[in-house]
Amino acid sequence: MLSLLAAVAAFISVVLAWPVPERLSRAHWPSRYPRRAIALWQAVGLLGGLSAVSCLLLLGFDPLGRDWTLLNLGGLAGAAVLLTWLLGVLLTNTVRIERQLRRQRDAVDLLSWIDGDGVLVLDHPEPAAYCLPGPRPRIVVTHGAIESLGPEELAAVLAHERAHAVGRHELIIQPFVAWESALPFLPPARRATAAVAELVEMLADDHAARATSPRALARALAQVGSDRLPSDGSAPASVLPRVRRLVK
Repeated sequence: MLSLLAAVAAFISVVLAWPVPERLSRAHWPSRYPRRAIALWQAVGLLGGLSAVSCLLLLGFDPLGRDWTLLNLGGLAGAAVLLTWLLGVLLTNTVRIERQLRRQRDAVDLLSWIDGDGVLVLDHPEPAAYCLPGPRPRIVVTHGAIESLGPEELAAVLAHERAHAVGRHELIIQPFVAWESALPFLPPARRATAAVAELVEMLADDHAARATSPRALARALAQVGSDRLPSDGSAPASVLPRVRRLVK
């Protein structure tokens, strides 16, 4: 019985590791329901990992005979190694990203000044705006963005970045970055990270569009192109699909 359950768990882990992420990354509906799509991605990742560990555990406890066999011992050892590997990669990636963010926060604190809204302003000609997440997040905007954006567009950009800060969106992306690091040979892991990064941007877009207007945000994105949370390890999402989504 346990061997049958192990086979089922193995099948589920394989399906969730390859064909499901492939299909989900190519689907069109997630852009309409980014929150639901993120929850589905999280379920796929969690259930995939649990299924792989469960498969090995079930093999380890499968009563093939009165005495434990090498298959039993191998299953238990494999489950321990896999679980330790997945948790270890998640922990090391989280620590690495937090160190990078701390260095960036320290640098920005030194090089910027605070405006009346609590936004950090960098004296740089290129238009840019981003969020440095953490327990005390920083919303950063360059002088170039302030000069090139109108009041409504600037308000939309800042609302977008505040949505990242309040929603702690970096915590959504980090497990997928760890998944990609743990399984670099698996193309769906890279697609999952990119897809979730884009969905997180869409979540922030929806918040900013409600706070200002969709067209103001679309105009701001076309000029600033704030694509992602810095140093979260994720691939940048394309701005064009987000702009089209806002102006439909």
